Amino acid sequence: MSEVIVLHALLDGSFDADRAAFLLARLPYARRLELERRDAAARAASLRALELLMDGIGRLRGAVPDLSRLRYAEGAKPAMQGGPWFSVSHSASHVAVAISDACELGIDVEDLASGADERQLARWTAVEATLKAAGSGLRRAMDVTVAPDLSSARLDHREFLLQRAALAPGCVAHVATERAVRLLVQP
Repeated sequence: MSEVIVLHALLDGSFDADRAAFLLARLPYARRLELERRDAAARAASLRALELLMDGIGRLRGAVPDLSRLRYAEGAKPAMQGGPWFSVSHSASHVAVAISDACELGIDVEDLASGADERQLARWTAVEATLKAAGSGLRRAMDVTVAPDLSSARLDHREFLLQRAALAPGCVAHVATERAVRLLVQP
């Protein structure tokens, strides 16, 4: 069975300035400019996700990727020329990245607020992970049909398998894939 590496981290609001400069300098120019225009917290979350992505690809393929291979097409999720497939999600306090050489995928992580309905939040993460795996935006959320047990979802004529990813206390996450995979959740 194919594997999907899921890496995650707590967002504590800080990011080393030297590390940020290192990562920004290696990104495609337009993406670097976009990140530089964001507020500090949003920029730090994106850079932490990028750091997790590099680490995950290194674990998956045994070599750190060249970030200039990242593509940020308008209206599409980020992709890496030559693979692997990956998906990124952040909430206010967590960031997660799912990476696979086997298939397209999507991940969503949300914070579980005190008193929130965990079942409803889990359903939402399943919907959003499915949308990401399908390459669709949030405007298609009402088109996703999720199985009552949250094991699968359908969008148009495509079926996605769902797995809950146990990342950390206080958050809910799902990964959607088009084929059966084994999740390797790693800090």
